[in-house]
This record gives sequence, structure tokens and C-alpha cells, in this order.
Amino acid sequence: MSTHRSALILAAFGCAAALAACGGGSGGGSAAPAGPGTTPVSTPTPTATPAGTATPTPTAQPQVITMALPSSVMGSTTSANGPIGGYTQTGFSQTLAFAPGSQVMLRNGQATTSHTLNVLSTTAFPTNPSLSAAASGSSIDQNFASGAINPDTTIGPFTLTAGTYFVGCAFHYVSDTMRTVLVVAAGATPGPQATPPGGTATPPPGYGY
Repeated sequence: MSTHRSALILAAFGCAAALAACGGGSGGGSAAPAGPGTTPVSTPTPTATPAGTATPTPTAQPQVITMALPSSVMGSTTSANGPIGGYTQTGFSQTLAFAPGSQVMLRNGQATTSHTLNVLSTTAFPTNPSLSAAASGSSIDQNFASGAINPDTTIGPFTLTAGTYFVGCAFHYVSDTMRTVLVVAAGATPGPQATPPGGTATPPPGYGY
């Protein structure tokens, strides 16, 4: 009888020890408090970049269309569309070409004579166009007219709309054949330059055509 009782007591002690061991290693127990000087570390929450904060792409400077009488050093040339003279994006008269969306300044390169850049047609040089010296439009398209540009003056910028434009000066289109073709299209290139009159090899610096 005493032997049986001793076995029961030993079994009870064993179960108690086992329960104590399981409780101490369980994940459900309370974590020990942080020791002195211990700072809890938290994971920072990623911050989204606000929309519209990207670095803007630099915009190219506007190019310049210069105008002067064809009888000046700017000269005249011919194209498939007829005589060309008085407008350039280089140095001497030529047909003009830019990519859509480009911006241009319009420069009167003469010291004593006013000029305009008027879009007269989208198909051919007209014989008797409407020649207005009034300004119309902030973008160069089929309805554009620069208005009178005084000597030694530059105006703009103007944004170019895709298309082909037959251009002339309201003051000198008929009398001096001051006209050109402006092509606004991807990959367009300006026409060859005129041979300068009087053997001039290079256009004059600055104004003074």
C-alpha cells in the first residue's frame, strides 16, 4: 500500500514540473519588460511622393525667324512653289521648317523698314491676298498675322501649329516678292539659302540687313 502511494506522489510531482516547463516556454505568456535604457524600435511607414512633383524637363529656347527686304543682303532664291525672299531662320532667304509645338520669335532685321509675317494660304501663294497689318493670333496657324513689326524689333514667342503655310509681308508681298513657305512637321528641314547679292559671303552681324 505504501509503495503504491509513493508512486502516485512521484507521478504528481512529475506532471507539475512538466506543466511549469510548458508555461515558461509558451508564446502566450507575458513578455518580460524592456530593461533600463532600451528603446523600442518601430518600422517607419513609407511616404508616397506627391503627384506633380517630378522635375520639369527644360524647355528649348525659342528659335528666331528674321525678316528683311529680299533686295537687301538677305537675297532671293527659288523653290518648287516659286520665288522666295525676305525670311530666314539661318542667314539668307530660304523656306522655313520647324517641329510642331516649337516656339519662335519674329525679328525685323532692318533698321528703317517695318515688316509683317502673315499666313496667306495653306495651298499656294495667292495672287491677290488680303494683306492686313493688324495682329491676329498667339499661335502660328492658318489664321496668323504678326501685325506690323517695327525696325530693329523682335516679338514673340509664338507657338507653331502643324501644317504648311504660305507666308508674306503685308507691306512688300506684291511690290518686292517678300514671301516664303513655312512647313511645321516632324522631321521638316529648311530649304537652301539664297545666294547673297553683291558677293557678300556671310550675313551681317546682328541687325542691319
